[in-house]
Amino acid sequence: MFMDIQQHDQFLHIRFSQQYSLHYGNSEEFKTQVLENYKHGQTVILDFQKLDFIDSAGLTALISIRKKILATQGSLKIVNIGERIQKLIQITRLHRVFEIYDSLEEAIESSKKKADQSNQSYSYDVKLQVEHTESYSLIKIEQPDSLIAANCQQFRDKIKTYLQKSDIIILNFDNLCNIDSEGIATLIHLNRYVREHDKKIFLVFDNQVLTRLFKLHFLDDLFPQFQTDEEAINAAESVALRQQVSPEQTLIVPESETVSDSESEFSDIHFLSSWKKMRKPC
Repeated sequence: MFMDIQQHDQFLHIRFSQQYSLHYGNSEEFKTQVLENYKHGQTVILDFQKLDFIDSAGLTALISIRKKILATQGSLKIVNIGERIQKLIQITRLHRVFEIYDSLEEAIESSKKKADQSNQSYSYDVKLQVEHTESYSLIKIEQPDSLIAANCQQFRDKIKTYLQKSDIIILNFDNLCNIDSEGIATLIHLNRYVREHDKKIFLVFDNQVLTRLFKLHFLDDLFPQFQTDEEAINAAESVALRQQVSPEQTLIVPESETVSDSESEFSDIHFLSSWKKMRKPC
């Protein structure tokens, strides 16, 4: 198999040395070589710049590799995928499973951040900077830089508490650099919550990673998005002014339809069940 395998201090970089297809005939050999070179807890970066084609057997091999790596506290990142393969991954919804980056540099930077965090007593406790006004509440995430399974419940509870005090919340995500599938589930849950309670959430971020993530997961229309606090504040004040001039009837949600905090009732996100199954080690 034409593979260039490079071991680095913080990650394992694997790429094809010539144009290649990953299919039924070679997918098991590919999986074996990747796992033979993988070390416990390591980040594996698969560079698909020269991968022309992948079939269902190849995708299954990738899923199996990911399971085994995650089971040993490692991580798998994919970079430089071509347009055709990217479309295939989106069609199969595997873009919700894999960490995909535009370039090797982005993946390495992400790997370094993970290593730095593991070397520190890193806390995933959610710390927010909050500013209340009559028209809106401006909330900036100070810590952590990732919205993931470890802190989603805490983040969700805090935001819902502030939504009880304000009809409009502006969430500044400038300090976020990663949102995993549980984080996406949380945003979908909050979207459902504000719709049922006649509230509004505006997102603020000027971050290429988040911009790409939202497009990749088709979340562009989840909440109104702005690049600066000022833009979001102007929009919030305009909405508040319209509500004062012509107040809308408050939406009353029957008790039986209120949103439960239980993740099992996130009806918007049943697609995550398959992702959770794939997380289980082989």
